Amino acid sequence: MIILIPNPISKLMKVIDLTMRIKPSMRVFPGSPQPSFIPWSRFDIHGYDSELMFMSTHTGTHVDAPSHFSPNMASIDKIEVHRFVSNAILVKLPKKANQLIEREDITKSVEPNCGDTIVFMTRWETHVVSKNYVSENPGLSADAAKYLVSKNVNAVAIDGPSIDAGFDSNFTAHKILLPAGVLAIENLCNVGQISKNRFTLVATPLKLASATGSPARVLALIS
Repeated sequence: MIILIPNPISKLMKVIDLTMRIKPSMRVFPGSPQPSFIPWSRFDIHGYDSELMFMSTHTGTHVDAPSHFSPNMASIDKIEVHRFVSNAILVKLPKKANQLIEREDITKSVEPNCGDTIVFMTRWETHVVSKNYVSENPGLSADAAKYLVSKNVNAVAIDGPSIDAGFDSNFTAHKILLPAGVLAIENLCNVGQISKNRFTLVATPLKLASATGSPARVLALIS
């Protein structure tokens, strides 16, 4: 007999999964390995099934720690846990290949508060199966990144593979945001399902010792 226990939280809010499914065929950042799941134990032999994972810590929906571009700063396991649950603001800015998110795009849409997480909906996630998904994605301009640092935001999240545009081999936004302690959350999906401009974002990376990032389950909580 199956007993269903009602979840009182789910009755109070809508929970949207913003997380990509990690699979061997997914598109990854150039130079990164394709994720692999290697059978390790077998139910018919060992009494249980298990597998090994081989992939970059920046695979799929993931969180970049400051140490990703600033080695002397916090690794993913050193980030204060309260930062993984934050007030979030959805900024709808449809962008085309290699287009930049400019400071003016942000200021005319929203006024971030200290500690907010800014979630950019560029609609680039609709290109996830395209060959140019990880090479021509939109991203932040230097001025936009500096503006968000000046507003002391908690994190910047985007529905694309990187907070930097595909053409930007200098990783301009990463080098501005991460050394300033601003987290980056990349490869979101289902952002178009978010119905409110302000919501709660939960991003839960693994506590990997000394790692520069981690895949994460990212949820939008809409009350």
